[in-house]
Amino acid sequence: MAYHADLDTTLARYTEARNTDSADERWALVHACATAEVVFHDPHAEKPVHGQPALAASMGLFREQVGWAFAFTGPPDGHHAWIRVPWALTDGEEAKATGLLVATLDRDVRFVTITHFVDGA
Repeated sequence: MAYHADLDTTLARYTEARNTDSADERWALVHACATAEVVFHDPHAEKPVHGQPALAASMGLFREQVGWAFAFTGPPDGHHAWIRVPWALTDGEEAKATGLLVATLDRDVRFVTITHFVDGA
């Protein structure tokens, strides 16, 4: 999968990685949108997830257990290496959770850190 250094592509690949049921496709997408040392913070996890393999596995586990579709719900906002983007999880009909992704990016516009905030959590 060719890498394109722009934010829209990075966000699209992150969304696709969260929504695919294919472990191979998820791995390729995570590899394309995140650094090897990416750190993922989720408010429902005991500790951060470190590295591409762990991020892909975490996404896969969530997809298997919950199955809700992930989507960004507004435009990204950011400065320097920081971005924030609102998101929602839906069951196909209604939003089950909403929140904000806050992340840092490297020079190749790949995630270095990803932090999810859940509204009301």
